[in-house]
Amino acid sequence: MNLEGFVASTPLREYKRVVRHETGHTLGCEHEHMRREIVERIDHEKAYAYFKKYDNWSRKDVDLQVLTPIEEVSLIGTAHADITSIMCYDLPASIMKDGKAVTGGMDINASDGAFMGKIYPKRAAAENVARARTTAKASKTRRASKRGSSRDEAEGSEGRTPP
Repeated sequence: MNLEGFVASTPLREYKRVVRHETGHTLGCEHEHMRREIVERIDHEKAYAYFKKYDNWSRKDVDLQVLTPIEEVSLIGTAHADITSIMCYDLPASIMKDGKAVTGGMDINASDGAFMGKIYPKRAAAENVARARTTAKASKTRRASKRGSSRDEAEGSEGRTPP
């Protein structure tokens, strides 16, 4: 996760956007703006200048973060780029060959949620939670049983008064 660069004056909205975007990477999401259909619209020289000016990125950074298209065979979410996805950078009209901005996403949208549901289905998640709870209960029961056995052995049965 790349969460560097935040300062006290960073707006909460921007902080939330970046954290959600970076969490998307952690969960397996690719950059939407790196789909071939968007990358082909970007004027490379203008992109280098823009990202150098606003983010102090090198040409290599821009290549890696913006201009290298994702291989289509690796995409399993949607058939086309989702420019309102939390995983899509805001690309200004000034760097686009067609002069049309890519708005980028400010929050998790329906397509993001559907993709997450596809790769992390609720049923499987619920089964994992149930399995973890069953395991935890079994462990707790074993520990309690061990503690009870240890006390019984330590106290002996002679000193007890029947209930």
